[in-house]
Amino acid sequence: MPLAHRPFERSPRVRPPAHATPARQRGSFAVAAVAWLLVAIATLGAIDIGHVFFVRRDLQKVADMAAIAAAQRIVNDACTEPAKAAASNAAANGFDPAASGNTLVAPVCGRWDPQRFPSVQGYFVAQVEPLNAVQVTVEQDVPFFFVGPRRTLSATSIAKATNTDQFTVGTTLASLQGGLVNGLLGALLHTNLSLTVGAYQALAATQIKISDLVVAANVTTVDALLNTQITAAQFMQLMIDALTRTQVVNASRQISLDAMQSMLSAGIGGGNLINLGSRPGAPGVISLGLSDKQAALDAKVNLFDMLMVAAEVGQAGQPAINVPVGLNLGIVHATLNLQINTPPSIALGEAGIDPATGDWRTQTSNAMVRLYLDIALDTEHNQISAGLLAPVLSLLQFLLGNLVQISVHVPIVLEVSTGRAWLEQTNCESTASASTAVVGVQPGLANLCIGQLPSGDPNTSLNSVCSQPTTILSLGVLHGRKLIELKTKGTQLPVETPQSDAVKLTFNGVTGDADDYQSANSNAVGSQLANALSQLASSWSQPKGLDISILDASLPLEFILNPLLNLLTGVLTPILGALDQVVVPLLNLLGVQVGVATVHNEALTCGAAQTVY
Repeated sequence: MPLAHRPFERSPRVRPPAHATPARQRGSFAVAAVAWLLVAIATLGAIDIGHVFFVRRDLQKVADMAAIAAAQRIVNDACTEPAKAAASNAAANGFDPAASGNTLVAPVCGRWDPQRFPSVQGYFVAQVEPLNAVQVTVEQDVPFFFVGPRRTLSATSIAKATNTDQFTVGTTLASLQGGLVNGLLGALLHTNLSLTVGAYQALAATQIKISDLVVAANVTTVDALLNTQITAAQFMQLMIDALTRTQVVNASRQISLDAMQSMLSAGIGGGNLINLGSRPGAPGVISLGLSDKQAALDAKVNLFDMLMVAAEVGQAGQPAINVPVGLNLGIVHATLNLQINTPPSIALGEAGIDPATGDWRTQTSNAMVRLYLDIALDTEHNQISAGLLAPVLSLLQFLLGNLVQISVHVPIVLEVSTGRAWLEQTNCESTASASTAVVGVQPGLANLCIGQLPSGDPNTSLNSVCSQPTTILSLGVLHGRKLIELKTKGTQLPVETPQSDAVKLTFNGVTGDADDYQSANSNAVGSQLANALSQLASSWSQPKGLDISILDASLPLEFILNPLLNLLTGVLTPILGALDQVVVPLLNLLGVQVGVATVHNEALTCGAAQTVY
């Protein structure tokens, strides 16, 4: 079958591309131009923004460095020195406050304290003492090269520097002489010590950091360290461990280690717990005056002061202890007992008054102690000049042979109240010798009486002790009845050291030089006691000042009173004059002096400034 005829099929025609019209060409160029313009504007804007960013970054660096420099010069002087330091540092870093467009806003001194100002931006409040921070603000007019008018950029920085000082009202190096330390410290620690003076001097010249104590106590914070309670033996071991690991350079390190090991080996007694930190109602070794307690980590403390204060804290509130100090007053029998009513502490902290309490932020006091000096002598062993009674005694001795006995018994009670010291100001300069700490000090007062040593109760008041009648002189037959007796009716006399105005003591930042120990004023305790006791004759000669009894019968025989008083004062005068040799250094070791407050400034620690905002 023939193929069917198929009609011819034409191929689709492909039309050549049409050329763009002039109008369409102009539209395409406009879009491209707009796109390029936007890119150019964005690029130029980015350049301006980048310029602003870099200028702001440089300004922040200037503010940070100026704030750090200012914080290192904080003193209580209305921010004058920090302002100078900030301006000088800013100029050194390329920011000239005098140049056009540059402004250094007046630096503001104040206090940075997250605990006290938790809701304040930057935790900083201006003009709140004690000052520990400086706020610095710098401003600069910055032109926009391509976009917008000029604008003012600013940068603010807050830097803080915690400057701490450590001091006690206490022991001087001179008081380490004479061998009293072994007797006193041994009595406080309930052991027998036989260290050399050189060993104690080594301890007095050796320092450790608070951070060493934190590590040795196996705690992580200063607050945990201060909340620690340990025995005296554990405290000694803690000091040994801290000294072993410290990085503080100590020339007498090994001697100090050997000395403390010797004390520990002697068997420290007493189970009273020692608080490392002072709290209200619970005295401790360290009294911290810092809101940021961790700032105390680099503070240094003195080993001897730590040991002595800890021993006193452990003995506080306990009955009086006998101190074997070897009294050599030319008499037959003399004993000295010590009672610590309030122990001292080591002050560590910042300067100035805390507005929250109205009291000094960092302060301490010396110990409030009571000394019982019991003096007794009689003619069985000593020849006593009887003065106007010599004819009577001669007659008695003629009639009774050597059976006549004269006995004198004077139980002296001395109570020294606490003297205070507080940190008024610290000034940290570029060198330790130029840096200073100003400590205010107020010596304590003292009271003296003839009274009996209380038995048992350590809280017996001085009035109660002094109000008990005491036989101070008796004449009688040896081993027989008393012929004549003089009894006091309770005699309490103030030691004449009137309360003086507070004294400011200035210490430099160098540890171990001549100004580490300074006193508010000076007097001799023995002469003060002698002066006070010299008033006894006039006091006892007053009506009913003394009870006079013959053969146990109280009789008004005032006509023989003056001769008896002359006898008594003649016996006591050389004894009281010799008290300087024992009582003065003993009180010095305890950090107690009558009418004197000696401050031992242990270390001024200038904190490294750092930015905190």
